[in-house]
Amino acid sequence: MNTIKTNFHTHSQRCGHADGIEEDYIKSAISCGVSELGFSDHGPYPDFDFGLRMPFCELPKYLEALDALIPKYQKEITIKKGLEIEYLPKYQDYYEDLLTKWDIEYLLMGEHFYLNAQGEETNIYGSASTTSQFIAYAQTIAEGMKTGLFKAVAHPDLYMLNSFAWDDNCKKAADIIIDTAAATDTILEYNANGLRRGLKPFPDGIRYPYPHDAFWAMAAQAPIKVIVSSDCHNPKDVWDDSVELAYEKLQSIGIQPVMHIL
Repeated sequence: MNTIKTNFHTHSQRCGHADGIEEDYIKSAISCGVSELGFSDHGPYPDFDFGLRMPFCELPKYLEALDALIPKYQKEITIKKGLEIEYLPKYQDYYEDLLTKWDIEYLLMGEHFYLNAQGEETNIYGSASTTSQFIAYAQTIAEGMKTGLFKAVAHPDLYMLNSFAWDDNCKKAADIIIDTAAATDTILEYNANGLRRGLKPFPDGIRYPYPHDAFWAMAAQAPIKVIVSSDCHNPKDVWDDSVELAYEKLQSIGIQPVMHIL
């Protein structure tokens, strides 16, 4: 159903929880007819290891590997160099350095941890005791978008993987994220890896952990850009049934996704 195939959310074994080296993903993408592949492995921090990401000493090797692969496959596919990384205000200079001194072409904001209402770094995975905590999560994402440093927000509704039903706090968090995306012209990502996780029981029924239908029903009414990403952690998932399902679900609610992040 897709005549143009692109993916800008790609990991590799450097992050410690994915399979395959960069070239494996490129070969898979070519075999699937993907014309543009963006690598966005989990970005390291220079002074602290938050886990589930390459160590900082791997960052030059990551970029060197991509710089070698870009000319090797330039006749078959366009390759872009990116990182998926959380927004924390104290690292703003570092984000700017990544885009300038490190020659990173784009940053995806993948907010796996955030500053809570008390200013503490909090992990979004299973840490919330109440949906009111999602407001701080959304506000951190909004602050990141306002910097202009991030081309897109990866899985903006990731907070719904927690075991809660959709309520007013969930809606308010969605409002903050969607309204700021519209105001800053930041792309929101419809993440196929959430679909890949499968249907699971939640207080609001059997559903995917994310993307959450209520969030995207709101997004469909807003003047925003949406992109589908595989968020692949295995070469076979660069373009799979979950990616196709993502396009189908967006089409069903009237969202026409963009195909490029740059």
